[in-house]
Amino acid sequence: MHLIRTLSASVLLIVALAACVAPAKVPEEKDANGKKIEYVYYTPTGTSIPIRVRKDQLKTSDQEKAAEDRVLEQAQLSSTSPPPQAVNGPH
Repeated sequence: MHLIRTLSASVLLIVALAACVAPAKVPEEKDANGKKIEYVYYTPTGTSIPIRVRKDQLKTSDQEKAAEDRVLEQAQLSSTSPPPQAVNGPH
């Protein structure tokens, strides 16, 4: 009787551990049209850490990039703060 309990308990323990070890099934991500979403790793300028982005988000036209650059340049030129001055201290 004791052997049957030990055997059944060990079988249940092995089955439970085997279920935990099995890789999880990750469902495929799909967009509203039912197409598979593809991801790529992109390393932004100024960092060494790649980030995961959707492939369609990575595609930007040259016109969009030029417009963003112009807006950034205008914001930098129109800032109200004066340019930094060097601090003259004792030598």
